Amino acid sequence: MDYDVLGLRDREQWLRELDKLKDIKPDLHYRPEYLGLFGDMGEARLFIYHEGTETVIYPFFLRKVNLIPGLADKLSLDLYDITGPYGYGGPLATPAAGDNVLSSFYRCFANYCNSKNIITEFIRFHPILGNHRLMQNHVEVARVSSVVCVDLRGSVEKIWSGYKRNNRKNINKAYREGLKVVLEEAPAHLADFLGIYHQTLARRQAGNFYYFNTEFYKYLHRELRGNFLYAHTLINGRVISTELLLYNESYIHSFLGGTLEQFYEYRPNNILKHEVIKWAKNKGINYFLLGGGYRDEDGIFRYKLSFASNGVLDFYVGKKVHNQEAVSRLEQIMASQKPRESESYFPSYRRY
Repeated sequence: MDYDVLGLRDREQWLRELDKLKDIKPDLHYRPEYLGLFGDMGEARLFIYHEGTETVIYPFFLRKVNLIPGLADKLSLDLYDITGPYGYGGPLATPAAGDNVLSSFYRCFANYCNSKNIITEFIRFHPILGNHRLMQNHVEVARVSSVVCVDLRGSVEKIWSGYKRNNRKNINKAYREGLKVVLEEAPAHLADFLGIYHQTLARRQAGNFYYFNTEFYKYLHRELRGNFLYAHTLINGRVISTELLLYNESYIHSFLGGTLEQFYEYRPNNILKHEVIKWAKNKGINYFLLGGGYRDEDGIFRYKLSFASNGVLDFYVGKKVHNQEAVSRLEQIMASQKPRESESYFPSYRRY
């Protein structure tokens, strides 16, 4: 048994390791190009564990705890924590890897964390791959919300019949009103997209994290070519709803987007998603992950559910404290500051 830890510079080896798990169809979130999008989250890593013919891979971001405001001059050594990629992630194993291999993997990984002063670990598991089951004996696994997924493996007629009745009516109305959807694998309408997306963020009072800079989009268009799709709904030639989607051969994801508020009555996003579903189905993609709402059963969640009446999946996260003494010390240091997040936020010292 042995392990290795790769960074973004080890792209070719990273991809070779991913290829060993092609039978379980890893999502785009496991590729180095995807993690490279989010350099602000930390240093991208891929932990690889080998035992005989079995392999376990685990992508994550390594974050320096000392960089948290208020901590730099109060710590006598460098501390780190890890978090999963934006969206979904967590360990994946070759199909024949049983409990013994997984236990050995996690013992090895925990030893690695202790040797590198990694004090906590946070995982966002993949709702279709169901990889929370691999880790439930090793970390605290909790269901935190629901996400909606359109299963594209059935016929077009079956997918359409899975829409809620009002959604079908709204899509047909949008066609009658003359709305058109343009699907582009290039950023031909980037200015329209950014304008509408930023208006939507402002309306929802979204955090700074979601205002990605110019370099973010340049990187995406360069490194994820063939893995992104822009969808735009137009009325009289004007873009009124827009979405950036990411995909690979098995999964497509709603990533970023928005709609101009004054055009809600035309239901431009309904027809947009319907056209994306037809495009993805035709491309042989199996699943369209729409995500969830801010909370289960809110308006956003119910809207997404209108595309897949039976498409609700559980979303799990994993939490692990590797060094309780260090975490307790950090909590004491940060306690005098006003928290920005709820008491349940993990890791606790990052809620301030």
